[in-house]
Amino acid sequence: MLTLRPYQSRVLDDLWRWFERNGDGDPLIEACVGAGKSVLIAELCRRAVEQFSDTRILMLVHVKELLEQNLAKLVSVWPQAPVGVYSASVGSRQLGRAITYATIGSVFKRAHELGRVDLLLIDEAHLISPSEQTMYRKLIDELRRYCPHMRVIGWTGTAFRGDGIWLTEHGLFTHIASRITMAELLAQGYLAPLVTAATATRIDTHDVKVVAGEFVISSLASATDKSELVRQTCAELVNLAAQRQRWLVFAVTVAHAQHVADDLREQHGIACAVVSAKTPAAERAATIAAFRSGQLRALVNVAVLTTGFDVPELDCIALLRATRSPVLYVQMAGRGLRTAHGKADCLWLDFTDTTERLGPVDAIRG
Repeated sequence: MLTLRPYQSRVLDDLWRWFERNGDGDPLIEACVGAGKSVLIAELCRRAVEQFSDTRILMLVHVKELLEQNLAKLVSVWPQAPVGVYSASVGSRQLGRAITYATIGSVFKRAHELGRVDLLLIDEAHLISPSEQTMYRKLIDELRRYCPHMRVIGWTGTAFRGDGIWLTEHGLFTHIASRITMAELLAQGYLAPLVTAATATRIDTHDVKVVAGEFVISSLASATDKSELVRQTCAELVNLAAQRQRWLVFAVTVAHAQHVADDLREQHGIACAVVSAKTPAAERAATIAAFRSGQLRALVNVAVLTTGFDVPELDCIALLRATRSPVLYVQMAGRGLRTAHGKADCLWLDFTDTTERLGPVDAIRG
């Protein structure tokens, strides 16, 4: 039997009390990085099915990696869990179990096959657009035709969208039933703090175009991917992170990432690799495994290691990709907050003006 951390027990108690007080509505659980969302989801599934044996639960994620992580935690918490997996990306289409773990892309047109769903759990719920024409909203509307009493529980580390608007202000979710903050977990020793060092090299974003509140990637790349700027940032990174063992670098584009990785390897002898959305899945998995084991010291990524990437030993993050989005900012910084044996903290090196603009990551509230 899993022993929950005190704050995890509190969150589940808060959720049950919220349902007792509210006859309708769809709540959010705001649980920051390191809070153990997958544990909370697994334990909620176990309690619901064991207390009410005819309960039917659907747990949704947007990518294969998150499905696999959540499923592994469920099985570790509850080895006999009556769970099926419906996801083309993992080659499984199992239905008819009390619990179904699925990717949204595989099931959003399958409400008629899923049938009755009492609890719909959605991980990374901040990705759900307020638009009623999205995959999530279409599936929810269809499921409610079969089961009008279905309740949706969203799980997120950031209960606001990229524009800083709270998810409860407009869209599916009505309330935040419980919250676990970074400050709380840092105080209790469940997270490793970020420590900063001033960087002499700064990427100037004053003339970068902004659309819908975020930098335009092509314009940001023009300001960032300059040979002399790459050379300077890499040299300073090597100097400031000399005592750090695993570095995660956020770059703007694949070309920018490759230029950074080439400089780290060729000019400084740093074992380094690049991962992006264009990296084949098997190659990406092998590269991350090499980083995890220490064969690679630095990993330069482009927009793919913001969620579902957990290497607790990670002890340095270099931000070479500016953002105006508090969600993306929290996700990037959060990769370094996991605790590990021998790790006291994570060095946060911001070569942009992101931290200056948005403030300390543990103080972000949307």
